[in-house]
Amino acid sequence: MKFLAAKFFLTFVLFALCSSLLAQSDSNAKPTTEVSNSADGPAAGVTFANPVKNRWQVGVKIKGRSSSAKNFLVTIPVPTDWPEQTVDLFEENIPAEVRSVEYRELNSGVRQLVASIPRIKANQLIEMTVTFNVTTHQVNPPPHTEVFEIPKRAAKKIKPYLGVSPQISYRNGKLRNQVKKLILEKKTAWSKVEAIFDWVRENIEYRDDEPSDSLSVFRKKTGCSEDLVGLFVAMCRSAKIPARMVWVEGAQYAEFYLVDKSGSGHWFPCNVAGRREFGSYAEPRVIQQKGDNIKVPEKEQRQKYCAEFVKGSGKSKPVVVFVRKLLPAE
Repeated sequence: MKFLAAKFFLTFVLFALCSSLLAQSDSNAKPTTEVSNSADGPAAGVTFANPVKNRWQVGVKIKGRSSSAKNFLVTIPVPTDWPEQTVDLFEENIPAEVRSVEYRELNSGVRQLVASIPRIKANQLIEMTVTFNVTTHQVNPPPHTEVFEIPKRAAKKIKPYLGVSPQISYRNGKLRNQVKKLILEKKTAWSKVEAIFDWVRENIEYRDDEPSDSLSVFRKKTGCSEDLVGLFVAMCRSAKIPARMVWVEGAQYAEFYLVDKSGSGHWFPCNVAGRREFGSYAEPRVIQQKGDNIKVPEKEQRQKYCAEFVKGSGKSKPVVVFVRKLLPAE
């Protein structure tokens, strides 16, 4: 009994000592206002700070003409949650003529509002809007970039960001050779991606043209903002580095994917067109979509970007105007 009592006392003392040390350690820790990217891996990746709150409104206005129309299907992309963004429904203005409204998820995390309108009378105006509260954070770069590697085997959810997408292809010998030259002597995965990033920025002249495919942009050495981002994504994929387009309010940027020593994956943003930002994104904008190879049920071919869509029948086609508006948060 004396032995058991002594053992219990010693255990108690050790427990109290450990608790005291832990409490002291916690009291000396510096508080942080940043949000770690726990969804994509440990805190060695990017962090989020300085949230910006907005309201994002989407909708449609349909005006009937000389005769009625029927069986209208309307689909509208809406923002969704990402590690750096949270989205909550604020308000729905759904008129009685709209029979049903639902939300559906497509691949790549794209979200759509789907509405059906059985009938639109002659000269009738139907207006529908949905408003969301959207909070988007600034993305800060990782503190140590040397710990990241190109994934040797991509997980199932990452594989789509290694293949060919609409207007994004790396199936060209000269493009592949250019990528090989850029990364040949680079020792870290981070420096390899950065070499591709800087080459696109320095060698592709920006022009305010209609979007083109990545191989044409590579040959002509000119392109719009969307083209520069698409070419960077294609060249990363040529080096077996997962990458994707990010569509934000009024612009696009890219994200590339690396893993740390434990095998945890991390997405890192980079602003290919405009101000140079690599591994970070300082100006939070409402993220509309991520990805560039989207299967939309109403479309035969995969889409680079999921746009609004409307379909109906009738002798005269109503006038359709889609609503996409950034509103200040109150």
